[in-house]
Amino acid sequence: MDTGKNERVFNTRIPPIDVSLPTKTETAMFALGCFWAPDSRFGIVAGVVRTCVGYAGGTKKYPTYHSLGDNAETVKIDYYPTQISYEEMLDIFWHSHNPTERPWSRQYMSIVFYHNEEQKRLAVKTRTRQRTRIKGKVFTEIIPACEFYLAEAFHQKYWLRRVPDLVEEFNAMYPDPDDFIASKAVARVNGYLGGYGTFAALQIELNGFGLSIGGNKKLLDIVYALEN
Repeated sequence: MDTGKNERVFNTRIPPIDVSLPTKTETAMFALGCFWAPDSRFGIVAGVVRTCVGYAGGTKKYPTYHSLGDNAETVKIDYYPTQISYEEMLDIFWHSHNPTERPWSRQYMSIVFYHNEEQKRLAVKTRTRQRTRIKGKVFTEIIPACEFYLAEAFHQKYWLRRVPDLVEEFNAMYPDPDDFIASKAVARVNGYLGGYGTFAALQIELNGFGLSIGGNKKLLDIVYALEN
């Protein structure tokens, strides 16, 4: 019915890409400097189910962005191990920052948080490989996974949050902030908006994100501009 108003109508159903997410996932946790870019980088990787950013690695309980204590900015990733291996995740980790630079603050440390002995073995193996390749010091720590504190909402999916129209659409689908963060569609769109993923790939999977016609066009326009 035409109400005479220029109102946008959003989808309130779960995006197709989120309908059948795998339940058997594994978790990786990495600190590699500011967490906005890693959240975007890992969110676009095939086999990644969801991402979120937070704080870990320190002794201070319940840190916040303005009171981190000795915690580091960290990205937490749930992934499907039959689609991507932990060693492949580590390869992305090493190539997504410069582990040879001494961090000026623990907030921006390079850390691999391992969840089991196999993750530890692979982390040590790949760090040794990095040291051999560069013939120099690597400042990356390898420590057991510890308490992860979810960062404030404005840090989650940073690049997506810079496009309010798209955030509004996803909020209609996911009014609960926890569901917003857990969405694969949200993670992938944030990845595209962060400059990862190609325009051609976006065209193929666009309809799986559940966006409106206007939302699809806006996303396509932004990614096309980033690529060109």
